[in-house]
Amino acid sequence: MGKVLKRWELQNGLTLEAEDFSYNYYGEYWNIKVMIRGKIEVRPEYLNGLLAEEPYGEEALRRLGGEVEYRREITQVGVPEERLGETIGRLLGYFEENALPYIDHPSFPERFVQKRWREVAKEIRTEKMREELQGKGP
Repeated sequence: MGKVLKRWELQNGLTLEAEDFSYNYYGEYWNIKVMIRGKIEVRPEYLNGLLAEEPYGEEALRRLGGEVEYRREITQVGVPEERLGETIGRLLGYFEENALPYIDHPSFPERFVQKRWREVAKEIRTEKMREELQGKGP
């Protein structure tokens, strides 16, 4: 587990944390790795109307579980040690300026859960198709 650099309590109820996983890779040079994460509750109302449209919708919902994770990795390589703090601050500033307004939108949790649900449903369809094709093999 990395060192928590920053925590955001968003208007839409989400809490995000930025953790530092930076490491020294050679001499006085570092690879910066900041992981921004937050848990989003999977609420049934987020999928109203969608479950009936997808043959594997209920199975996808079960696989999702009670929450999904938003995760964003910010990296920069070859940072001199004396610029480590400044560079991490700048990268977090870019995140706050560009991504945070989008994530803080009231509809973000619902849209994110729907996106993950669709991805899981697609994975299930692919699995079922492979199973079917393997069953019809030579």
